[in-house]
Formats: sequence, C-alpha cells, structure tokens
Amino acid sequence: MSRRTSPNTGKKYGLKRVCDVWDMPRSSFYFKQARITKNETTISIRTRPGPKTDISDEDLLKLIRRDLQDSPFTGEGHRKVYGRLSRTSG
Repeated sequence: MSRRTSPNTGKKYGLKRVCDVWDMPRSSFYFKQARITKNETTISIRTRPGPKTDISDEDLLKLIRRDLQDSPFTGEGHRKVYGRLSRTSG
C-alpha cells in the first residue's frame, strides 16, 4: 500500500501515512517484512537482542543463585551480584 500512488496528487502514500491509517506501529510492519518465505512456508528469523556472551543463560543463573546462597547478607540487589560476578569471572 505504501508503494501505491495517490490518484489525486500522483505521489506515493508513504509508509508512515499507511501505518497511521492502519493504526499499526512501523516496527510491527518492519518485523513482518523481515520474515522469509521459503517453499510456501514462512520462517521467522528471531535472534536475541544485545551482545553475544560466552556463557549461557542457564550457567549464568546457576552462578547468580550460588552467589546469593554464599552471601552472608539477605536482600542483595543486582548491582552487588553483578559486581561480585564480574570480579570473579575475569
């Protein structure tokens, strides 16, 4: 629809205007465009956002739980745990 031209002005409608009329965020439009159609099936490419790490989520969760168990204090926040884990891991 955004590639069509207006019969009155002869200009393209544009993606912003089409998304405003459809009441759809442009991010949703781009997300749907990122899908690949292959052999009549739609494959969605989803990767985790952010930098890639050397440690898996499961291993990190084990380290966090062990750090909280070994700590003599209760109710510690993420900043202290992050600080201790970053000092010990390198």
